Amino acid sequence: MSTRPHHAGRNAGLAAVFALTTAVLANDEVKLGGPEVTKLDWNTRALQAVDLNGDGANDLLVINNDRARVDFLYQVKPGAPAELPKRAVTTDRWEPVLEDARFRKASLTTGLGMFDLAAGDLNGDGRPDLAYTGDPDTLTIRYQQADGEWSEKKVVEVPAPLQWLSGLKIADLDGDGRRDLVMMAQKELVVVRQNARGLLEAPERYPLADENSYGLEPADVNGDGRIDFVYLAPNVRDALRLRLQHPAGHYGPEQSHPIDAARSTLQVLGSGPGQNATVAYVLGQTGQVEVFAVEPRRDDASAAGAPLPRPRVYSTRIGARTPAAYAFGDFNGDGLTDVAMSDPEAAQVALFFREKSGGFGPARKFPSLADSRSIAACDWDGDGRDEVIVASSKEQTLAVAGVEAGEGRLGYPQPLPGKGKPLAVAAGRLAATATPYVVCVREEGGKRLVDLWARGGGTPQVVKSIELAGLKTDPRSVRLADANQDGRMDIAVFTPFEPMRLLVQREGIAFEEVSQGAGYRKGLVDNLEASAFTLEDVDGDGRKEMLVAGTGFVRALRLNEKGELTVVDQYNARENTSDIAAALVLPGKAQAANRRRLLLLDKKADAFQVLQPDAAGVYAFTESVPAGKIDLVAAERRETPGGGAEIFFLGKDRFWWLPLGQPEWQVKVLKTYTTDLRSVSYSDVLGADLNSDGRLELVCNDPVRNVIEILGTGPDGEWHSRMHFKVFETDAHYQGRKGAAQEPRESIAADVTGDGKNDLVLLVHDRVLVYPQE
Repeated sequence: MSTRPHHAGRNAGLAAVFALTTAVLANDEVKLGGPEVTKLDWNTRALQAVDLNGDGANDLLVINNDRARVDFLYQVKPGAPAELPKRAVTTDRWEPVLEDARFRKASLTTGLGMFDLAAGDLNGDGRPDLAYTGDPDTLTIRYQQADGEWSEKKVVEVPAPLQWLSGLKIADLDGDGRRDLVMMAQKELVVVRQNARGLLEAPERYPLADENSYGLEPADVNGDGRIDFVYLAPNVRDALRLRLQHPAGHYGPEQSHPIDAARSTLQVLGSGPGQNATVAYVLGQTGQVEVFAVEPRRDDASAAGAPLPRPRVYSTRIGARTPAAYAFGDFNGDGLTDVAMSDPEAAQVALFFREKSGGFGPARKFPSLADSRSIAACDWDGDGRDEVIVASSKEQTLAVAGVEAGEGRLGYPQPLPGKGKPLAVAAGRLAATATPYVVCVREEGGKRLVDLWARGGGTPQVVKSIELAGLKTDPRSVRLADANQDGRMDIAVFTPFEPMRLLVQREGIAFEEVSQGAGYRKGLVDNLEASAFTLEDVDGDGRKEMLVAGTGFVRALRLNEKGELTVVDQYNARENTSDIAAALVLPGKAQAANRRRLLLLDKKADAFQVLQPDAAGVYAFTESVPAGKIDLVAAERRETPGGGAEIFFLGKDRFWWLPLGQPEWQVKVLKTYTTDLRSVSYSDVLGADLNSDGRLELVCNDPVRNVIEILGTGPDGEWHSRMHFKVFETDAHYQGRKGAAQEPRESIAADVTGDGKNDLVLLVHDRVLVYPQE
């Protein structure tokens, strides 16, 4: 940095000196001049640079919430007349004129408080437009006219936006040469695309796994040439979030990866076709700068003992109060298994159609019965496509809905001619060669009954009705399970504060309730939630046991020939206080005694526990893997074509898909830098080429001590300090307005001097400081 004379003075209200002479050069690789000072108001934010008027020179713009407007600083070319500052009526010896004349000021009054701001051509006319979030208008577009005015306005109806910076971006998301808009709402990620006519299309909405996620950065994360999204979730261990763009253009499920807690947002240093994305951020605990890469995991994902894939999170609406219900089926007849998810509060069912790549497309929502707390699926009409069976106790209706051929639309549920109030439903084949049945638990006249529905001669009818004697509470769920391993499906009924009821199938579709027998150990299944009940072959004999999860352990149960409920094995969790929500078997090569690894979901720790059998077949904890938050409804491992497997954890407002044996992404830490400046701890980092050598430097900001340090890479590939300086000195005697607690509060790098080189621009108090690159 040069130390040539500059305008020295005291900062308005703070009596601070913007300091050049305190700069310390580690070497001559980075040289900055200035600072050049432009005075603004105090409550400013969202500093950015863009060529607003098409003159080839970058201008600056910033939100000014003191005056409910956007302030523009148009770059004045050398030799052009400068705009003189307005004179004050009285002079203030603490506030002499401290302003350089590189910019011409203008503004656009918005009349509302704004949260974030972005600029870009949103109608294809070649002129940058403005987009800003705020209150009460959540998202507003101001189109720039040919004369530089901003009179055309469009308010886009979107969910409540994030109320701080880093949540609004303009970028060409689909490579069509037109700029699109992406916004982080408090619960959703919103994409607004620009079509070929220059019009903004209806918003695409992608639910976020955690509210108030932030730090949105569009970047090609996986090197496939398509723009993906990377951002952060607050107060979680797996804070890094990725959302990859599908070849069809839509965005896939949210994927989480564990990184150390962040103090800053993310700064993408490099991404693009054929390369791994590299990202810098500041560690929350230490204030160090860390650089990591998102890269393919190198291990054999299909090998026994391979690390778990990260959950892919799908949802229709995060934060729903009433638990969703789920069903698996081939709803469109393409030979692939899809997922149906009910939204009882919204009276709709969402279908996630399977894609040929293996994942699921965005949720397609269809009207359905109100309060549909239980759904199932089977090919009810024999047309080769599965139908959705919907039970609504509120509407006292059991109904069937199918996807219309050629339309892809789920028809409105058509009621079956039943009586009473449906409480829960299941569907499937009760024997290996049988046609599918619908099993419905209902309440009528104070009685709880289990009905078996079939299509006799094409007409739906109840072929069997079984009373659940002695129940005083409505059952919440019903499942099909071969409890006694005789090849016929039995019926398990789950009721709050009651033991699981078990109806065992006999010859001729007859059922016998065995849960009232002397050998049925009710204590093993007392107050059992359906979410804690899974079916897995734990001993390798080809028959599934019933896994029951609880506090500290999981038990494998089966019903013997005498109708007695017996314990096959018990699997202890890492700690006796572990709150195990569900357990599944991990596929792979069998270990000792023909046993495989077990996967336990610990909802108290929001983590997976993996148990491994020893030589004697006794299971022990081997590792814990961060998982995230989910309020579990059910869990299931399903076989996939080609001998693969996938795991589903189905939650109250989301479901996780874990594709086993498929390629996976991981975070690899590349470098960590600790400053040697005494008492300095970074809070923000910016990647910028500040010496025009084609490589990025890191601009590290300690806004508490008002210090900027610039790092560069040396011949050894490590980061080294190139220079540092204190932005201003405070006057301890001044009692006036002092601005934000942390200054500088924002930094960007752009050519704002017209020489083709990036300059450093800081937003400090009520000023913009420009440090020209020399």
